[in-house]
Amino acid sequence: DVVGEVTCARVDEAIFAMNEAGAAFENWSKQTVESRACCLERCADLLEQHRPELIVLMMREAGKVLMDGLDEIREAVDFCRYYASQARQQLQDQACPGYTGEENTLRLEGRGVIVCISPWNFPVAIFLGQIAAALVTGNTVVAKPAEQTSLVASRVIALCYEAGIPRSVLHCVPGEGETVGAALIEHPSCAGVVFTGSTQTAKRIQRALADRSGAILPLIAETGGMNAMIADSSCLPEQLVRDVIHSAFGSAGQRCSALRVLYLQEDIADKVVPMLKGALSLL
Repeated sequence: DVVGEVTCARVDEAIFAMNEAGAAFENWSKQTVESRACCLERCADLLEQHRPELIVLMMREAGKVLMDGLDEIREAVDFCRYYASQARQQLQDQACPGYTGEENTLRLEGRGVIVCISPWNFPVAIFLGQIAAALVTGNTVVAKPAEQTSLVASRVIALCYEAGIPRSVLHCVPGEGETVGAALIEHPSCAGVVFTGSTQTAKRIQRALADRSGAILPLIAETGGMNAMIADSSCLPEQLVRDVIHSAFGSAGQRCSALRVLYLQEDIADKVVPMLKGALSLL
């Protein structure tokens, strides 16, 4: 049954989640890299097992078409397995000759509670990708999904718990960015923020972090861009038009990599532009 409801969190609930994640950090950071990586790999397996259900949820909440939903689950699975692999590789690199394990020796460890804020257009892949990277490196996570896609986020979190990630380590706090998101970022336990969304919101988060006293906190932000395609006279016009349409309007254009500007070599412009106009008229 994929029908359900998600209630937006209150500010006091967001603060409670941050406190719980802060309390769980020390124990989680002491878990072996292998155990954390295995949790991500079990999560990847569960995503594949529940693929039809998750695609239906994305169709309902985010307006995904079938192919986009399928691609997104594959991407989320790739994220889990990739970060598991990278964590193991970093562990091997850390154990290279010259690393003694003694005090005063540089080593990798988690920072604390990472706040993950994700958008509605990729409610599984980006949402889980942020979480997976933070968890496998020994951080605890409080995730705030987009308000529009809180139901699918809730289901993904449930699969994470089923994969073995403790509830105290991973918290889902749905709600509005202006209230719940702000409370998470301003909390003393916040050790860093991972954000995907608008440039305007990223700048607000940046200012909020800069205004905090103490150590400078990291902000990993992926925001919108002005993406271009450049085509010269060696291209096949029919293939070019197909690729332009797919890049600009796949996922209804709701992706940061969507094509916004097309540059054509003058030699082919007279042929390509009418073909492109014809293709656009069929959308």
